[in-house]
Amino acid sequence: MASENTRHSYNLALFESYLKDVRTGTASSMFSLLFITVISFQVVDSKLLSIWFALVLSTAAIKYFSYSFFKPDFDAQALAHFENWHHFSQALSGLAWGSACFFLLKTGELNVNESLVLNMLCVLVAYSAVVMSASSTGMLTFVTPIISCMMIYFAMDLAQYHWWFVATLLMAGASAIFGKTNKKHVLSQVENQLLNKRYIDELNRVKASVQKANLNLVRKNDALIIAQDRLKMLATNDELTQVFNRRHAMTYLAKVFAELERHPDDFVLALADIDHFKSINDRFGHPAGDQVLRGFSSTIKKQLRQVDTVARYGGEEFLIMLPKTKELEGRALIQRLCDKVADNTYQFNDQEVKVTASFGLAFYKVGDTVESLIERADQALYHAKKSGRNNVKTHYEADMAAYLASA
Repeated sequence: MASENTRHSYNLALFESYLKDVRTGTASSMFSLLFITVISFQVVDSKLLSIWFALVLSTAAIKYFSYSFFKPDFDAQALAHFENWHHFSQALSGLAWGSACFFLLKTGELNVNESLVLNMLCVLVAYSAVVMSASSTGMLTFVTPIISCMMIYFAMDLAQYHWWFVATLLMAGASAIFGKTNKKHVLSQVENQLLNKRYIDELNRVKASVQKANLNLVRKNDALIIAQDRLKMLATNDELTQVFNRRHAMTYLAKVFAELERHPDDFVLALADIDHFKSINDRFGHPAGDQVLRGFSSTIKKQLRQVDTVARYGGEEFLIMLPKTKELEGRALIQRLCDKVADNTYQFNDQEVKVTASFGLAFYKVGDTVESLIERADQALYHAKKSGRNNVKTHYEADMAAYLASA
């Protein structure tokens, strides 16, 4: 099946190339028609000349305009029908041209004008053999009627025209040989065109396949980037509150303390705890507790500076880290956070509920570790809760309370 399709494509391309050449040749032959008409106008009966002129012109016009019905996507059957019609029109056109021997020539010795007519017919035969060489059948259906008419005319008075008769035979043979030789060149061109087309089609197919693969790769890469971003966010962020998680907070603190060991500076750490959080879950359910956690973290993030960091430390506890912040400045900032949290209200089961939080502050001292600073902040938080909640306490205040209690 594949070889049949290839053969049909080859035949179609060959015939299309042949038709283009024939159309050019038909248009060019009109110059020969005009030349013969002009030289015969004074010596040939005008009625005979007009009939011959009309025959040639009408058959040439039919043949010329019939090419527009050719379709490059013809199937094998349609191509065969078109070829048959074309060869029939070629034969009619060849007969019209060959009839010049009977319409324009007289019997007896040829004069200069008649010799020119015969020479033009010979030129037309030779030219057609070249132009139509892509199709032997197409060439023969046009050239054979012309040569046949000439030989019939010469055979009518062979004694007078025997040299013309022989010359016509030689011309017919030479034209056939030349046409056959030229056909090889035409066939080679068509084969190269088809081969190039197949290469181009294959390249386009490969190009389309590569583009599709690239598009799929881009989509997969985009999906991978999204997945990586998602994993990165999950690795560093708390999914519920959208603040940093405990792991990231500890990593961040480790980097901060490494820098503080080299270059000591002010640093404040606050540990916050939402007051009576368990009772919210018990009274209104865990979705209410999740809403409080999201609201608390959102309030904290809005109040913090760009250099500050907040992370969910665990449950309802949050770490707030304030770099390059002095003690009084840090105390004021955390107190503002405490007041903002207390201003918030939540609607649960048509009840308006206020939620507060307690904050414990620890200030960095040279020689501190991450663990020691968090421990002091935790002690300060414990003192804030014992002091009635909804307040801010420092580790200094926790130490003083512990000292007074032990005294």
